[in-house]
Amino acid sequence: MAGYDLNEGYFIKKQLTEDDFWSGFSSMFSNKAVHDTSYKFGFFKSILDSLYNTDDNLILTFDQLFYKFTEIYWNLVLKYNLRQKAKTKNDRETALERILKDALEKEEIIRDVSFEVLSDEVKLRICHKVKMKCKENVVGALFRDSGDVLYSFSKKAEYIQLNPIAYAFMTKHKKILEKMNYFEWAKFLEKVNEDMVIRNLLNNLDTITLRNDLSYYRKILFDEFEERKCFYCGKELKEGKIHVDHFIPWSFIKDDNIWNLVLACPECNLKKSDKLTPDNYVENLIIRNEQLQEEIQAPLRGFASYKKQKLRYIYYWAKCNGYDEIWIP
Repeated sequence: MAGYDLNEGYFIKKQLTEDDFWSGFSSMFSNKAVHDTSYKFGFFKSILDSLYNTDDNLILTFDQLFYKFTEIYWNLVLKYNLRQKAKTKNDRETALERILKDALEKEEIIRDVSFEVLSDEVKLRICHKVKMKCKENVVGALFRDSGDVLYSFSKKAEYIQLNPIAYAFMTKHKKILEKMNYFEWAKFLEKVNEDMVIRNLLNNLDTITLRNDLSYYRKILFDEFEERKCFYCGKELKEGKIHVDHFIPWSFIKDDNIWNLVLACPECNLKKSDKLTPDNYVENLIIRNEQLQEEIQAPLRGFASYKKQKLRYIYYWAKCNGYDEIWIP
């Protein structure tokens, strides 16, 4: 794997067209790129799922990325029993598979338990082991496979910095890139797994990042910040009939940051589903978030990277990615 042994790398600063990027990503996913394990597909998905959590300099830390990476593989390896490399003579598994299976035993975890329900302490322990082992090969390999234009990185400082031009391209075409990645990932996994294991493989890849239980956020917004009306229709909310909705659909943003969560009545939540609302609701959410930030005593998840202009951009990017059906409350 070219580039795997690099300790740092810097993206090439040159003007690139959309055609240049499509050509580059097609090459990255093609047979020309060597894939001994599935790591590069998983790491690229981690980047796509983290696009909206960058700081102002488009930096993502290894801790952010390998948390996503671990969550992805927890389900692929332990839930779906998918091998992540071809069988060898001694049937040796990847380091990642060994770490996850070892964690089941050492942490005394039941195999079918989802990653989200583990304690924060256990999750961080597992993620740290995965990061320390997997960062050695995958970060430099994907950097080189993308033609040195996707990001800069430092293994010592443990971060990647996305190329602004590449970032703009990925946010605009996130869903297509996600599907390209899934397709090539599935083809790789089909080669290294038994037929009986790979049924509904593409569907499995699309559901490896699972929705979390949002009751914690319901309690915060309803009890602590006293949000007592449906964000969309304005009706009074009744305890026991309060839904937490991802304002920008979860299927696009794949995260549970509180700046994107609102309380809704069951009727509005079910009707909205995976749709966007008119853009004036974006401005309403910006006002709500400003009020939250004023009242917050301790940092809440996601607000560290939150900017009101970024929310407007994400709404626009969602439209570009096919979320163009507007639901009017």
